[in-house]
Amino acid sequence: MTISLQKPSLNWPVSESLQTKHIRKYPPFGKQLSELRRRGLIPAQRIIVSTDWKLGAVYPRIVIPADYQTNQLIFDYLAGLSVQIVHHDAETNLAAILAVEIMKVRPKTLVVFNFDHAKRGSQESSAFRLIHPSLEVIKNEF
Repeated sequence: MTISLQKPSLNWPVSESLQTKHIRKYPPFGKQLSELRRRGLIPAQRIIVSTDWKLGAVYPRIVIPADYQTNQLIFDYLAGLSVQIVHHDAETNLAAILAVEIMKVRPKTLVVFNFDHAKRGSQESSAFRLIHPSLEVIKNEF
């Protein structure tokens, strides 16, 4: 009895689910924060999620450049922490997308801060926007 083995074709069709599978990765400084969380350490102050390398440099932070695919980034180490997204006017859409992605990991608080708006000193509206928890929750806690 002879058994013949055939080498599989390298041109097999790849399933759609494998084609669309995203490899998730840490944003700059995210891996360090994740390592600290795994060791049971929690930052004493809020975590800054910055869209610019110069914003929030004196705080614990991660940086999300505009060309990053936010849906492929790992944010689980932000769960239960106070988080502030800091952005420029031109990155308002990116800040909104980041807010949606970060809310998926359930931060303790999430605030969005428009740096350029604050620099202008506009009295019409605030540069801060509270995303989570809602204002009603804050009012009831005091």
